[in-house]
Amino acid sequence: MLGTVAIAAALPGVASAHVGRTLPVATDFVARVTGSVHGVEAKAIDGDQTLWLRAAAAATVLVPGTLGEPLLRFDARGVWLNLRSPTAQGDGIDRLDLRPSANPSAAPLWHRVAGGRAYAWHEHRLHALEQLARGRSSAETVGPWSVPVVVDGRRLRLTGVLDYRPPGPGWAWIAASAVLAAAGVMLALRSRLVLVAVAVTAVALIWALRAGRELYGRPNVPTIGYVQIGLTSVIGCALLCGLLNRDGRVLAAFLVGFGGLYEGLTMLPLLTHAIALNALPSTVARVVEALVLATGIGALGGSVLGPLREAA
Repeated sequence: MLGTVAIAAALPGVASAHVGRTLPVATDFVARVTGSVHGVEAKAIDGDQTLWLRAAAAATVLVPGTLGEPLLRFDARGVWLNLRSPTAQGDGIDRLDLRPSANPSAAPLWHRVAGGRAYAWHEHRLHALEQLARGRSSAETVGPWSVPVVVDGRRLRLTGVLDYRPPGPGWAWIAASAVLAAAGVMLALRSRLVLVAVAVTAVALIWALRAGRELYGRPNVPTIGYVQIGLTSVIGCALLCGLLNRDGRVLAAFLVGFGGLYEGLTMLPLLTHAIALNALPSTVARVVEALVLATGIGALGGSVLGPLREAA
């Protein structure tokens, strides 16, 4: 069962649009679309990492890469990726099928990546100016960005700006998490019932944090996102049943603690970055993250040290 919990916690939240790429948890940068293009609906998501684009029903849209080569094509049959695009290789789009050509004028080799008219991909042109904001202490607009698009043969540009928000005192959140974790361990050592209460709290907090990550405001929540929430709910219910079982509550508390520690470390950027990429408000997400670490470590420490102290 421990392996099941670990595997479930490690599953990615979104699949097709980010092949081989882990979705960010938090960020200090947000890209905004400021200039609309007729026939195209676009949105920057995951802070400044991903561009989502939907073509109008009657439009054929081509997105060139950074070298001017064809990168993506949206038409009536779906969304197509040029497997010979050097930009596709650099951005890691559908990387298992890529056969990039050093010649940007090479004939495109189209491969369908979506059946509809919408697609999201890692677009480094959104965050090319990030380095200009390093070391700045105030929120500001770093500069403009643009991505060329060809709509029914018309060469246009999708434009926007990159905003920066400086991170808060991450060390303070981490220090508070450490203090809360020590308190959680001390509480969990008081009695088995307190250990169960700490573990039950951890289960609820882990579920809230994971659900918030899966439901974060992307244009569409993919099916795998709902599967992740359902899987987390099933495992959480199983662990709650174990905590209510007198004979199995210590093992269940250990599993909850392990899962809480893993989830807390995975979501640690929430404490060190300004903007949480979560359905929960950023401050709420940081508080929940600190409590996940605290209750997870408390349940883990109490389930290991408690029996040892009783044996001694």
